[in-house]
Amino acid sequence: MKNLLFTLLLGAAAAPAALAQARAGGNLSSKDYTGGAVTETRNTGFGIKGGYNLSNVYGSGKDLLNPDALNAFHGGVYGQFGLSQFSSVQVELLYSRKGYITHFPAFGQRTTHLDYLELPVLYVGNLTNNLSFHIGPQVALLTNARLGDQNIAISEGGFNTLDFGGVAGLEARIGPARLGVRYDLGLGNVYKDGVTVRYDGNKVVDITNTNIHNQTFQVYLGLGFTQ
Repeated sequence: MKNLLFTLLLGAAAAPAALAQARAGGNLSSKDYTGGAVTETRNTGFGIKGGYNLSNVYGSGKDLLNPDALNAFHGGVYGQFGLSQFSSVQVELLYSRKGYITHFPAFGQRTTHLDYLELPVLYVGNLTNNLSFHIGPQVALLTNARLGDQNIAISEGGFNTLDFGGVAGLEARIGPARLGVRYDLGLGNVYKDGVTVRYDGNKVVDITNTNIHNQTFQVYLGLGFTQ
């Protein structure tokens, strides 16, 4: 999965030049956020977005946690900066809840909530007037952690504050509205070395393998505005 995402990111870096060669004259365009009014490049504006997260962890250490997927949410703002009629750069600032659910015979079901402030920087390429693909890197800052019903200090839970990774997805535009799906792949370790996971003061498991990373499938709605 990491190799696939790296290949896609390299492809995204070369996409503007490839599209320009394939679409000389800029035949491919996308309508701006009003559904009719356009800017000079037809790919410039800003807006709000939010939606559903299906979050879990992956990696060789995840079996220590016996994880199941967590239903959560995300929301925030974005700005899009046109490069041409068929390509642009989109920068977002999102609040995103991630995490997982554990099932241990001695402790029952417990939920780990991890709230991140995320900054994706994405290349956007228009496949048609109303359909585009998004791909690029992302950095994230862990702002809050909750184990079961209890908020805990990030350091107490043994979590890494900084995460990084990549994002890829598709988006459709209908007038000023946007509907998109996206896969968010974390590459940073969720836990620090030598962490003991505890719930309600009870030891659950020692993290002896920190190869544990976030992964999130997202569906979102957005509303855009012209600059």
